[in-house]
Amino acid sequence: MKKILILAFLFSCLNVIAQKETRPFDFRFGIGKSLLGSGDYIVTVLENEVNYKLNHYFTTSVSVNFARNHEGEISTTSFIQGNLNLFFSPFRNSRKNDFRLGSGFTVYQVTDAARVAAYYENGVIVDTVHEIDSRNSIGYNIIIEDSYNLTGQFFVGLKLFTQSYHNYDINTGGLLKIGYHF
Repeated sequence: MKKILILAFLFSCLNVIAQKETRPFDFRFGIGKSLLGSGDYIVTVLENEVNYKLNHYFTTSVSVNFARNHEGEISTTSFIQGNLNLFFSPFRNSRKNDFRLGSGFTVYQVTDAARVAAYYENGVIVDTVHEIDSRNSIGYNIIIEDSYNLTGQFFVGLKLFTQSYHNYDINTGGLLKIGYHF
């Protein structure tokens, strides 16, 4: 009887351990740099991303990026971007280290502003003329990302990406990311 109770206790413990599911959602925050255009602007990028694990090999994500470059009083560039991606983890995404390759769709709106003329009186600027250009486009992403779990819930990672748009813009860069499984 004692052996049966011990076996029942062990099997119930194993059942609880087996039922412990990895958390399917995670939130990632990233900060980094990218080359917007054909390397025309170096912008600082902030990314907010939510991921959902489909299984041990595939993950989907939705992200929103904000970026800005400011070159003194002469010009500034900023964009807002939305991404929808699918990732493949060839070594499984259920381990301490998650290396993954991804691709997906992206849409963005870029606004460029530049001072094109300045009028002076006695060496002091009295008036300026600015030109503002705004454009939208859709494109696709190619992503290489690696993340490492620090604890059961927190992780850090590095993301390298390139994005090609239908208006011939290119955005290429890297982000340092922190995340939380929930």
